[in-house]
Parts: sequence; C-alpha cells; structure tokens
Amino acid sequence: MKKFSRALSFVMTLAMMLSGIAAAEQQYFNNGGGGEFVDPHTFTKPYAVNEVIVPADEATGQVALEAHVKNIIEVDGLKFKDLNGNGTLDVYEDWRQPVDARVDDLLSQMTLDEEIGLLWHASTGGTFTSMYPYTEEWLYSNEPTYIAADGSCYVPMYHSIISDNVTTYLHNVNGTPETLIYENNAFQEIAETARLGIPVVLSCDRSYNTWAGMVNMPNYAVGIAHDPELLYNLVAQYAKEERAIGFHVPFHSYGVEIGSWYGDDVNYIAKMVGIETKAYEENGVNACTKHFVARGGRSNYFNAKSPANLVDSWLVGWKSAVIDNGSGWIMLNNGKFLNDCNVCYDSESMAVLRQQLGYDGCVVTDWPMWMQVPSASGTTPEGLDLSTASVGELYATIFNADVDQVGCFFMVEDDVPVDYDAVIARYPGMMQPMWPNAVKEQLELGNLTQETIDKHAKRVLRNKFELGLFEDPYGNLEDALELCASDEYKAQAFDMTTIEDVYRARTAEMNAMEIQLQTESTVLLKNDNILPLKAEQKVYVAGTSKDTVAMDKEAIAAYATVVDNMEDADVIIAHVTAMDDATELLFEDAADAEKPVVLCYDGGVSNEPDAYAVNSSAAVLFLTYDCTPDHGSSMGNFYHKTLPSVLADMLYGVKAPSGKTVFEMAWTSEDAELDWGELQFDTGVDTKTRLYMAAVVRNNPTVDLPTNLGDVMYPAHFGMRYDQPADITCNTLIAPQGVREVSEETSSGTRMATKVLNLAKAGETFEINFIAENNGADGYINVEVLVDGELAATKMIAVSAGSFRVVTIPLTLDAGEHVITVGGMTANLTVE
Repeated sequence: MKKFSRALSFVMTLAMMLSGIAAAEQQYFNNGGGGEFVDPHTFTKPYAVNEVIVPADEATGQVALEAHVKNIIEVDGLKFKDLNGNGTLDVYEDWRQPVDARVDDLLSQMTLDEEIGLLWHASTGGTFTSMYPYTEEWLYSNEPTYIAADGSCYVPMYHSIISDNVTTYLHNVNGTPETLIYENNAFQEIAETARLGIPVVLSCDRSYNTWAGMVNMPNYAVGIAHDPELLYNLVAQYAKEERAIGFHVPFHSYGVEIGSWYGDDVNYIAKMVGIETKAYEENGVNACTKHFVARGGRSNYFNAKSPANLVDSWLVGWKSAVIDNGSGWIMLNNGKFLNDCNVCYDSESMAVLRQQLGYDGCVVTDWPMWMQVPSASGTTPEGLDLSTASVGELYATIFNADVDQVGCFFMVEDDVPVDYDAVIARYPGMMQPMWPNAVKEQLELGNLTQETIDKHAKRVLRNKFELGLFEDPYGNLEDALELCASDEYKAQAFDMTTIEDVYRARTAEMNAMEIQLQTESTVLLKNDNILPLKAEQKVYVAGTSKDTVAMDKEAIAAYATVVDNMEDADVIIAHVTAMDDATELLFEDAADAEKPVVLCYDGGVSNEPDAYAVNSSAAVLFLTYDCTPDHGSSMGNFYHKTLPSVLADMLYGVKAPSGKTVFEMAWTSEDAELDWGELQFDTGVDTKTRLYMAAVVRNNPTVDLPTNLGDVMYPAHFGMRYDQPADITCNTLIAPQGVREVSEETSSGTRMATKVLNLAKAGETFEINFIAENNGADGYINVEVLVDGELAATKMIAVSAGSFRVVTIPLTLDAGEHVITVGGMTANLTVE
C-alpha cells in the first residue's frame, strides 16, 4: 500500500481493533492500574495535530515524509518538513544535503540546554521499566512528576522531551504491536512540537520486543545452534519488526563478550557477532554492541582476566562488530578495563575503542553507574581520584574520555540540590537522577570545552539523520502487522495470556524459525541407544515444575502411554532446570526401580547438567532455548522454554536435536573454576599446557586452538545426532614408567643394564593414559579398565568427529605384579 493512504488506514485499523477487542485489551489500556479501560485516542494532547504524509516519488527523487505537527513546505517542486517553523528551508531540513552539513546547521541553531540534552540516554518515564499501561498524564503532562494510582512516581514524557530536552530514550516496555506503535508515535509527535523538531531515538534492551514482555530473542540458543543462516534470518526479522513499531537501537549483541552466549572461542564469537550485527544494521536498526570490553557472560572482564592478560583476544569479536560490520552504537562495561577505574572515566581504555579500533559511532555508558547521587571510585590515568570528584567533575571526566552519552533514568529540576534525600522528597522512589546544570558549570570552569560537547552532540545528531528520523520517525500499524502478525490476529486482535496465543498471533514464518531454533539449540549429549523412544514404551514424566510436567505429559501422550507410577513405566522422562535435592532423589528412585532415565535439562550459559546427572541418565538432552524477556518486567505467565510439543517430537524422532556446545563441560566444578575465562578450551588442562596455550594465543589471538587438550566431560562444539554414529577406538595404552638397573646374561657373562619398566608405588594414585580416536560423528564410549581381570574403573569419553582425545584414568593398587586391560590393550605393571 502506498504511504499517502496510510494515515486513514492507521486510524481505521486501530479504531476497529480497539472497539472490537475492548475486553481483551483492558490489560493493555487502563487508568494507572485502576482497571478502567482507556482508549488512548481519547487522550487530550497539549498541541494540535495536522497529519500530512508525502509519499516517495522515484521520478522526482522525493523522499517519503510524515509530519504530525509542523508544516510541509515546497521548494524547487519538492517537499520538506519545516521543523523549526520559520517558513523557509534550512539546511538541516533539506534531505538533499550531506548529513554532516545538516548536522552542522542544526547544531548552530541549538541552545546550550538543547545541546546538553543530547548527552543523556534517559529511560522513558524516568524509570527502568516503562509505565504499562500508560496514561494520558504519563504521556502528555508538562509537570515535573506524575504520581500514578499505585503510588509510583514518573517524569511525564512531554516534560522530559520538551522541558528537559532529552532526545534519546531507553524504552523497556511491555505491550502488543498496536499499543507500542501508538506510544512510540506519541513520543515522536511530542518531539516534533519542540522548537527544532528533533526526533527521539528509542533503544530497548530486548532484541525482539514486538510482543513486549511476552517473548524475546533466545540468545544462548542461537550460539548453540551453530546456524549462521538462521541467526541472520531471525535477527533480520526481529530488526524489521522493531523498526516498524518504532524502535531504533536494540542493545545487542551481548555475544561479543568472551564467555557469553557464543562461548569462549574468539573466532566463533567474531563470526556469529558479525552476522548478528550485520542483520541489525541491514534491516533498519542500529546494533548497540555491549559491553566494551566485557561485563557479563560467565565472568566480567576483570574477573576473567588471567595472569597472561590476553587483551587482544577480547578485541577479536569487537573488531568484527565495530570495524567489519558497522555497529552503530557501543555500550560500555560498567567496570574496569586497562586501569583502576570504570571504563567510562578511562581515556586510555576508550582510546582502544576510538583510536585502535577506529570507532566513531555513538558510545553510551551502562546502567546503573549509580543509583543515587553520582559517585565513583578509582583513579583515572590523568591522576584524578574519582572518590573526591563532584558530580560535574564526573560528567566532565566521562565526556573528556570520549563517551557521548550517560545512561540514566531522569533529569532533576534546576532547584534540586545534589542530595539524594532532596531527590526522594521531590521524586519518591526514583533512582539514577542527573543534574544537567552541572555540565554547564564544568564548561564555565574550563574542565569541559564547547568543542568536546559539540563532538558528542554531532555524533548523536548524525545517528538520527542516518536513521532517517528527520524525514519520517513514525510507525504504521498496518505495515507493522503485515510484518509480524498472523492473518487471524490482523483480522481480530485477541487477548494474549499464553505462549500458544503468541504463536497464534505471529506469522507462520516466524514460528517456523523459532521452532527450528528449538531443535537446533538442543544438544544430544548422551544416548545409550534409547532415543528416539518407541511408541510401545510406557513413559513416566517427572520434573522441576508441575506445570511443565503437565504440558509434557499431554504432548508425549500423542506418541505413547503416559503412566502415573514409576513402577509401571519402561522409561522415565526427567525434565529439570537444576541439579537439586529433588532431582537427585528422582535419579535414586529410578535406579532403585531399575528404570532408564532420559534427562531433559533446561539450562543456560552457566547452568549445565553435571557429571552425576550425565552418569545417572541413559540419555541427556541439553535444552538451551529460552525466550524469557530480560531487562524489565515480564507479562503474565508465558512459557519461554522449548515447546512441549517440540520436545516430544525430538524424543520420538519426528524432529532431531542438532545443537552443539559452545563451552567445554567440566567433570567437576573445581575444573571449571580453574580455567582462565579469557582463554578458550583450557578446561581440564594442566598448568604447563595452559601456559603453552596462552603463549600461542598471545602471539596470534585468532589461532585455532585444538579442543581436545583437556580432560573434560564434553569438548566445545560437541553434539550428537540420532542418525550419525561415532566410531571411536582406543590405542596406545601407556602405564607409568620408571628406570631400573637390571642384570642381563650375555655371552661374556652377567652385566647390569638400564631398562624402562612400567612401575608404580603401592597405595599411591597413578595415571594410565591412552588415545581415543573418532572416525565417525560426535559421540562417546564407555571405557572399562580391568586390573587382573577385575573391573577397576570406568570412564565416559566424548570425542568430536574426526578428532581424538588423550585419556587419563587414575588408579591405586597394592604391591605386586598386575595386568591392566583397556579394551583390547594390555600393559604389565609392577607395583612396589
């Protein structure tokens, strides 16, 4: 549909939805939680609306325009938005002009207060989770505060945009596409009424916020899937939908950090984060890659930093995001990098990003740097003790370090002193306040220069121009629903209370990709020839959550008989989320009943099945799909894990799990703790091997280290297949050796000779070693060690396809002559 007909279509479509589904939408629109249904179209706006839409015209070069408040003017037969209302065409209003010329012209017209407003990345309403459902006062009041019916305090959006001059917002909000579009368009409409009509940029901590608060991007799952094409297609669709409903900057990818959802293999991180970044940037939004250099994952940078200090390893993924794939934004780590202070105060750490990597996009601090009055600790490279710095000095240090924006919640009024008690008295319960006047004071004192402020303002403005927001910042409901919604939902919106409703509301294409990801992110870790299950096997289902067990029973009942007692079952399905006392008791009961257990383990980056769980199970499915909305509140009681129907399909072979690990899985928690967070594939190695690996990596951060050096339960990039067996054989058995003087009979008599013997000491633990080679697909074998014909030890050995492992097994024996047997190999051992 051409854009000139969209205005009427938008009004009619939304009117029909709201009138037709009033009961269903009461949870989305009500008066401050009071339960009264409020149609946002009845809100009184503090300005007149005169919507004008100009369609693009390829013949004349005319670009599409949409104005709701300001006039459209015509120059040289082309149309432009008169954003400053002066009746003439300014350079910044002229879409034909180069972006830098438009930025310079706009900046020349801005007051200092307006320019300082560009330096804040505030939160909508002044709170981390935006008001939901929103009200007329929350949107359109110009009072400094608004107290909702539940007592919560907010800064109304009209006041924040018009009086506080804020133009960039973190908008962590819940809702449906129609509620989001109305709200996001309202922000842009308010911004258009401002003196210069500067549009707002809306960021969000969620990559996929179309069905906001219901589902999100299942981040770890895309790493486990090892499917670059699916990653691009999913993120591209997320990005298109985000832009269609009015978001511009998803705060992702987080996977750039070592130890996050792309694992600790820096080459895999670079590959996948590059694809993810490209998918955002090519489909209407800017990636905000975070957190420079690393905040989360399995460990933040400072805790993951090893004695080898492998700084360049961390930069491999950042180079992919920043240099190779053009991330529009960067969020900093709220912690240390090169020096003893937060990165945002550290000019040397920032120089790595700005000079070494050559990044000239927008950089924002993390939230929360402080919850009350701004404060900091540590010492900057210039020698400033941050614990003694004033609020203004902290701001000046941030901006002088080449950071463009400070992430925050809200701006205080000019008469509020730098005192948290005073803040709470004026803004009950609110946190992360900012004092814009402190920036002006630093300019007057000479601690900040106008040139520095201009540099940051230009980056922020350039981003708005490059996003095309000055021409058309508005979303269109019909276009958005065409992208994101099913025919059923487009015909008649309905209440969203379960995950089934989400699948009904979304497009078939999106659902197919999500279901594909659920199978591709499930790792088959173990299978003692029990999966796929057979229809004639009776199944007992147990697990962590009664609700999940009930859903699993219903799904599995489509394939087999589900019984209520363990004793009546042929197979036990254990669907758990942690190895706790209840899970251990379930394994014990299964062992007592001599029933095989198929473990379905819902885990994540730092939550994996342990050795006890693996050894106690006949099969293990590691389920990593989790679409729980992060950052902010979730709505309702939506199920966010692998769908029970998909799990049942995998259990019975209709679908096949195909995920692969991105981390090694350790035998013990001690092994996991001892590895170096910034060094890939070093779990279970000895100190000498780890140092050798570190030396290699320091000389070449992108070197392909082998994944088979450590004694681990599972190597990285491991995952079995139903129809692809392993072919593992063992060879080269080595027992501990020593040198002894022995007598030998020769033709000239008896003489003493030195000989290498297999030797060990009685009562002391020693190790035997051998090689396990795999000429098939990823898999494992269970090896038995016999000593003098008696079973002495067993070990599961997982080996990747086409690879090998050097296996170590400890033994302790009494004195005497012994024969050690492993498979078809034998070794004689003297124990003294």
